[in-house]
Amino acid sequence: MKRKAIVLLVLAIIATFPFFLNHNDLTRTTDLDKLIKDVETKTDKMLSKYKIPGAAISVLEDGQVKWIGTFGYADLDANSKVEQNTVFQVASISKSVTALGVMKLVEDGLINLDDPIENYITRWQLLESEYDQKAITVRGLLSHTSGLSVGGGYPGYEPNKQLPTLEQSLSGIGGGSKPVELENEAGARYSYSGGGYNLLQMMIEEVTGKDFHLYLNEVVLAPLGMENSSFKWDGHLQDKTAKAYDVKLELLPNYLFIEKAAAGLYTTIEDMNKFVIAEINSFHGTGFLEADTVQEMFTPILEVRGLEGFINDETALGHFINHVNNSIIVTHDGGNNGWKAHFSMEPQTGNGLIVLTNGNNGTYFLNEIVSAWHYTNFGIERSFDQLSHTVKATAYALSLLIFCWSLSVIVNLVSAFLNKELKITKFSNKKVLAVKVIMSIVLVSGSFLLSKILVPILGFIDPLIGILLVTSVFTRIILTVVLLYIKKSDRLSNERAKNVIC
Repeated sequence: MKRKAIVLLVLAIIATFPFFLNHNDLTRTTDLDKLIKDVETKTDKMLSKYKIPGAAISVLEDGQVKWIGTFGYADLDANSKVEQNTVFQVASISKSVTALGVMKLVEDGLINLDDPIENYITRWQLLESEYDQKAITVRGLLSHTSGLSVGGGYPGYEPNKQLPTLEQSLSGIGGGSKPVELENEAGARYSYSGGGYNLLQMMIEEVTGKDFHLYLNEVVLAPLGMENSSFKWDGHLQDKTAKAYDVKLELLPNYLFIEKAAAGLYTTIEDMNKFVIAEINSFHGTGFLEADTVQEMFTPILEVRGLEGFINDETALGHFINHVNNSIIVTHDGGNNGWKAHFSMEPQTGNGLIVLTNGNNGTYFLNEIVSAWHYTNFGIERSFDQLSHTVKATAYALSLLIFCWSLSVIVNLVSAFLNKELKITKFSNKKVLAVKVIMSIVLVSGSFLLSKILVPILGFIDPLIGILLVTSVFTRIILTVVLLYIKKSDRLSNERAKNVIC
């Protein structure tokens, strides 16, 4: 009994120990200067850990740039470093910049947020649906509450291939795109739709009579001084653009986009500062747009549910809203193939954070930086950080317990074989052998399928914990398979068998 109590105590310690550990790379502090120092000191190591080539980071305070840091490489082969004027793709952050262009049309009286989108477009039409198409408004498209389908993840098109037209993309003709369809009642719930921003892109072109990228440059980018930004990969940006890399640090093409409003913006850390500061200033009545316009942009529309709800609380116009204490955080992520980006701002205080990376693993780095900045500003962990800690601790605890179990089985098996208490089974009955072979195949196949499910899911939090947990489970399953083909000898007592074959 005493031995069992000790074993149970040890297992309890192993199971709970990971929950008391700090799984963060960055120290949690409420001192902004200490946070910046920590980021300066640890970023290179974090980039190496997550296999991310480079990053550019900016911290804002009181509506001004407090610090910019550039780390790693824009081009690994050329050994060129990330600089402040290095151009990155910022993927879905394009939607936030597009929203400024749409709201400018609202201020100029050219469109109304609550008009049906069909009032403004003639080049393409949605297929008939059981839901009312007239309920699809500009406001609904900006806030992902229109009921439209995602429209594809928009992976982009290789530079040597001809881009489809915007109409073809909306119809699902083109690499990676799917038809944009009305799947739900407009305004009923939040559902992220890049396809909705394709319609906004078309609307802008039809209302203004200009190509989308030219209008956004004329009305948004140039007035804000975003000289190294464009929705088209122009010649003046090409030499400054970083190279994109996958999770193994292998070079990716510079994928291009016809879906510019949804995913096509090229920009720099310096220009992103100008964009965020312009929104902060406008919020206070001294910026690019009128205060009422920006405050309407930042007004929540609907709650974000599901896993996304751990990242953002509510959706707004071209932005997402999180609530902390009595403040709001206005934010958006961006993720194209080879690029991950993020910005957050607290418009009341003018504090903000921008992170740009040129690697597919950039999400892990972004999450760490954003969580640390969130704690510095508000003194509490954000919801995603709490989820991340729980998932990591649970995965570590389960992995440790399963490894300990497997180690115990291995030790007992080795001991039993050395003492000739176990032996390999000789099957005289072919049916029994067939059954055990089938069981072995099922067990190994099951572990393989488990890896295909668990690794991607847990990989959303951390790139390694899924692999660790699956490895521990696979090890235990292999031992179970081994036990199918051995049997006890006459030397093995029933009491001893309980400890050996388990």
